[in-house]
Amino acid sequence: MCSLPVTPIEERFAIEGQVVTSFSGVVSRLAAAYPSLAVVDVERVVLREWDAFSAGRPVVVPVGVEEGAAEMLAVEASAQIDG
Repeated sequence: MCSLPVTPIEERFAIEGQVVTSFSGVVSRLAAAYPSLAVVDVERVVLREWDAFSAGRPVVVPVGVEEGAAEMLAVEASAQIDG
C-alpha cells in the first residue's frame, strides 16, 4: 500500500470502507517518488494494479456510468414492453 503523503489539494475519503483518491493524484505522487520513470510507465503500473485490485465488484463508479446504464436500461425495458 502506498504510504506517500497526500498533497493538500488531494483528498482521500472512505466509500463503503475503502479509502479512495483520484487516479491523477496517485500518478502524480508516484511519478514524483520515481522521477527516473516516464509518467506513461507509472500510469501503466497503476492501471495494472487497479485491474488486479478491482477484479470484483467496483467500490465506486463515475456518475456517467449510472447515467449511461439508465439510458441503456430504459431502451431495454421499452423493448420488452413493446414486445
